[in-house]
Amino acid sequence: MVSFYKSEKKATALKAIELQCESLDIQGRGVCKKDGMVYFVDNLMPGEKARVVPVANNAIAGSLASKDKAFSGNVSKLLEASCDRRAQDCPLQNQCGGCPLEHLPQDMSLKAKVEGVASLLAKSVAQGTIASKSTKVSSSKGSSKLGRNSTIKQVLAKKQADAKNTARNKELVELSKQAASAIATPSFCISGDEINYRRACRLAVKADHGKIYLGFREGKAQDLVPVDHCKVLTARNNALLEPLRVLVNTLEGKKNIGHVELLDTDGAVGVLLRMTKNVSSGDEERLAKFGLEQGVVVSVLEPFKQLDDTEVVRERVISQDNERELYVMSHDCKIACSPSSFVQVNGAMNKAMIEQVLKEVAPSQDKKVLDLFSGLGNFAIPIAKAGAKVVGIDIVSDMVRRANENAQLNNIDSEQARFFVADLEEAFESQLWAKDQYDVVVMDPGRMGAKRSVGYMSKLKPQKIVMISCNPLAASRDTTALISSNYKLESWGAIDMFPRTAHLEIMLVFTRDDSKK
Repeated sequence: MVSFYKSEKKATALKAIELQCESLDIQGRGVCKKDGMVYFVDNLMPGEKARVVPVANNAIAGSLASKDKAFSGNVSKLLEASCDRRAQDCPLQNQCGGCPLEHLPQDMSLKAKVEGVASLLAKSVAQGTIASKSTKVSSSKGSSKLGRNSTIKQVLAKKQADAKNTARNKELVELSKQAASAIATPSFCISGDEINYRRACRLAVKADHGKIYLGFREGKAQDLVPVDHCKVLTARNNALLEPLRVLVNTLEGKKNIGHVELLDTDGAVGVLLRMTKNVSSGDEERLAKFGLEQGVVVSVLEPFKQLDDTEVVRERVISQDNERELYVMSHDCKIACSPSSFVQVNGAMNKAMIEQVLKEVAPSQDKKVLDLFSGLGNFAIPIAKAGAKVVGIDIVSDMVRRANENAQLNNIDSEQARFFVADLEEAFESQLWAKDQYDVVVMDPGRMGAKRSVGYMSKLKPQKIVMISCNPLAASRDTTALISSNYKLESWGAIDMFPRTAHLEIMLVFTRDDSKK
C-alpha cells in the first residue's frame, strides 16, 4: 500500500544550474544530463528547460546512474514549459505530497513507470539467467600426451580451458540477452480513473493553539497540510473530512489522537481513530453519535493490558449495526473487514488484478494453491470459490482469523480453504503447510518483497508462481533469485493502482524451467 509521506535523509543543496529535461525515470522525475552528470528532477517534463537546484543525497533509487555522478534536484524556476504540462487542478499541489505526478498526463506517467520496470526486469532476467548457468562453465584442465609435470602440458591445458570458458561465457551472455528480450514489454497494462479512486487513506493530526487539524504531509517534509477536500479520495471519504474535523475538536482526549483512517468499502464507510490513551466514556458517546449521524462504522485503536501485564494495541468497535456493514468485493466473493483492515486502495484496479490472477492460476478441483501474505483472502477466497484448494498464510493473526471467517461467509469449507499464521521472514519451513506440495504459489508481499519465501521456492518447486509487487526494486531482486533457481519469467503486467504517484503495482508470472540442469 502506498503512503502519502515518506521520510528521506537530509540533503545538501548546491548552486542552481540550467538544465534541459530529456526523459522521465521510473519515478516520473525529469532526467537531465550535463557535463557528465545526471540529474533527477521532480516536477520536470521532457523538453522543458529550468533552473534546478541540485541536491546531494541518495534519493536516486531506480536510476541506472552511479551515485557519485548523479544528483536529485528541485526546480527553482521553469524557463520553458512543455505543451503537455497539465494545468494545476488542485490548490494544494505545491504543498501536499500525495500527488507528485499531477503535472504529467496519466498516459505519460504510466509509460515512464512501465518502461522503468521493464529496464529493471531486463537486468534481473539477464543476471538470473547467467547465475543459473554459470556453474556449467568449463573447469577442464585440458589434455596432452606429454608428461604429467610438463610445463608445456600445463600451458596447453590452461589455453584449452580458457577457450572453453570464453566460448561458454559468450553463450551465456547471448542467452541472457534473449531471455531479457522475451520480456521487454508487459503482457498487459491496466489503468483507470485517476481521481476519486482512493478508498483508503490515513489522515495525519496536528494540534495548534488548542485546535486539531487533519490533513496530509507536505511533500518531503513532516509539516501537515490541512485538507478539507482531496481529488483522489472517493466522494464518501471527502464528505467525511469536515464532519471529522468538527468531531475531533469536540473530544476530551483530542490530544491523544495519533492519526485518523478512512475506509470506503462496498458496504459502509469505516472510521478509525488511533489513540495513545484509552477513550473516555464521554468521548465514546460522542463517537457513537457521530457514527449514527453519519451512517459510518467507528472504531478506535487503543492501549490494552493483557493478563500477563504486557500492553498491546487492540481495535474496539464503537458504533456499528447490521445496516452498516464493512466489506469489499473480491471477484464475486464478499470479504468482510474492519476500519483497521488493509485493503487495496483502488477498488477498480484491485478487481482487474484479481481477474488477472484468476486467469494465471486457472483454478480447478485438482489444483492446490498456496497464497503467501494472504491478508483477508483477497486472492485466496476467489481462487477457492472457483474450485481450487487453497492454503493462505499471513503474519497478522487478526487477518488470518478474518480470512477463515470470510471463507465461511462465502460457503467455502475448511477443506477447500484454510489460513494459518506465520512470519514469512523468519523460519517457517518446519510448519506442516510448508511441507506440502502445491501446483501454484501466489504471493503479494509488502514493500520489502519476499526474499525468504522466494528462496524457499527452490525447495517447494511449484510449477507456477504469481507474484504481486508494489516495489519494482524488491521485485527485480526476487526475480533474479527465482530465475537462478530454475524458474523462467513467463510474463509480467502493470496495474496503475496509484495514479498521480510514482508507485506502480506489477504482476509477474514465473514457470518452472526444468531444462536448466
